[in-house]
Amino acid sequence: MTKFLLGFFSFGWLRWLDFLPPLLFRLFLAPLFWVSGQQKLGLFTAADTTWWNPMTWVNGETYRASAEAMSNTPFIGSLGDMLPGLVGGLEILSAFFLLIGFAVRWISLPLLALVGLTALTALHGQDLFAALKELLLTHGYADMKISGFSQALIYFLMLLALFFMGAGRFFSVDWFLYRRLHNKLLAGNAAHQTHPAKQEDPFDLDNTTDE
Repeated sequence: MTKFLLGFFSFGWLRWLDFLPPLLFRLFLAPLFWVSGQQKLGLFTAADTTWWNPMTWVNGETYRASAEAMSNTPFIGSLGDMLPGLVGGLEILSAFFLLIGFAVRWISLPLLALVGLTALTALHGQDLFAALKELLLTHGYADMKISGFSQALIYFLMLLALFFMGAGRFFSVDWFLYRRLHNKLLAGNAAHQTHPAKQEDPFDLDNTTDE
């Protein structure tokens, strides 16, 4: 009976599927950041774009339009001229890293800052409590319309979850690198007859069944 209750409350029998939440978050966020970065830079849309010349990858007209739009954004001002390159480059790089599951915790940090700034920008000139009330009362499951603030909030929470969960097991470069380095450390400890490193998996989401 005790064993049944442990399994009932811990869902240990589903533990092998714990790679799904971070994987799905990554696959959901990667194209969003790719499209956002691509639109800021006009990536591969210039008439003279050639694959072998990186200098032609960015569309100058699109970049200038993005810089002008950012210059008119609250909190940005004169930084708008260089922000499309920085933000667009970050988003493109992040999309690739999220897709392959590489350095996910590290890349989540600047993305959290970026999305947080986006949320503040969306709230500029609004009452915070009124915006939260609108989020709760009009943007629930019954009404799928979404404001800029609620959209940024959703992305922020997903990135925060990825920061703590990591890239997930099996389908990420991070997991394979960790296992390779951990096994190398174990082999080194065994060769020097030291205490073996404790076998912990930082990508294991459910530790309720550990003894």
